[in-house]
Formats: sequence, C-alpha cells, structure tokens
Amino acid sequence: MPTDGDGGLSQTELLRLDYQQTTDMLRSLTDVRFKLLALVPTLSGAAVAVLGHPGSAAELLAIGLLGLIATLGILLYELRNTQLSEYGMRRARQIEAQLGLGALGGGSGAGLGGGAGLGGTGPGVAGGLFSERPTQTLRLFGLAPIDRDRGLALVYGAALAGWTYLVAWGALRGLDVGAARKLGAGIGAAAGLLVIAEVGRVHRPPTS
Repeated sequence: MPTDGDGGLSQTELLRLDYQQTTDMLRSLTDVRFKLLALVPTLSGAAVAVLGHPGSAAELLAIGLLGLIATLGILLYELRNTQLSEYGMRRARQIEAQLGLGALGGGSGAGLGGGAGLGGTGPGVAGGLFSERPTQTLRLFGLAPIDRDRGLALVYGAALAGWTYLVAWGALRGLDVGAARKLGAGIGAAAGLLVIAEVGRVHRPPTS
C-alpha cells in the first residue's frame, strides 16, 4: 500500500477511505428512508381505517395526537437526514473529482473538474457514481417533475393529514360541534396540503 513516506496513508488512499465512508453513510441514510416511507403511511392509513367507525372523542384525540406527534417527529428526523444526504453527495462528487475519475458513457459529469480517469471521456470531465447522476428530467403525466423531495412531501403530507383528521374530529366531537367528521376531514386535508407546501419550501434551492 502506498504511503506518504512517514508510515501513514498516501493522499490517494485517504481520499479512497473518505469516499468509502461517505458512500456507507449515504447507503445507511437511504435504508432508513425506505423503512420510514414504508412504515409511516401504513400506520396512519391503518389508524384512519380502524377509527373510521365512530368512537369516543377521547379515543380519537388520544390516538390521533399520539400519531400526529410521532409522525411529525419522524418528518423532522427525515428532513435532517435529507440535509445530511445532500451534503454526503456533494462531498462524494468532490472526492471523485480529486481522485480524477473520468465520466463514463459520454456523461457530462458535475462540472467539478478532475482529469481523465477510468474510461473517461477526456481531460477536465469529472465522472463517478455521484458526479454523473442523471438530471431531473422525468415528469409524471408530462406535468409534475419527479424527484425524491416531492415524493417525500406527498407521503408525509398524506400521513399527517390522516392524523390531523382524527385529532380535529375528536376535538370537534368533544365540543359537540355539528358535522364534526366532515369538518375534521377538511382540516386534515388543509394540514396535508400545508405540509406538502412546507416540505417543498424547505427543499427549494436558494435563489442567487
């Protein structure tokens, strides 16, 4: 193994080690995300279905509040994980450029520089797993852009809408408000749209 002459790792070996640790972190964050995205909508949907038959106001409030607070906490955790994931991808692209990996298959790279590497298309074209990530060009029904953040917003927006519906229904029913269930559904839907808009705002890239 090449060293720097003082018994330590060379700069290239340090970069490779850093790259391995960065990709391991990204893999762990992705695994956590998939598990949460499978768990959160399943639990919220099951709760709404089970409590769909009129129960006591206290029951609706207790279960609704528990689910609402827990899901909101998971969303905050997920938003932080997203920030860490974006940082990890930026770092991985920078390491790929420093390692001199070249773009494969005619990819344009991320424009971070770096010499021609394994199978590169020429000097100065950065390549690598993260530098050559495809741009977001897919659109659902030709209209809505497809990306990870919009999917995240839809899943958590729907889950929080369900929990808010139960809370609002229980609270209004406890206050003997007429049409409590319909009003609760409207409040839940508004809360879901608010969450979708807010998650989109949080992930919106800053304008220069």
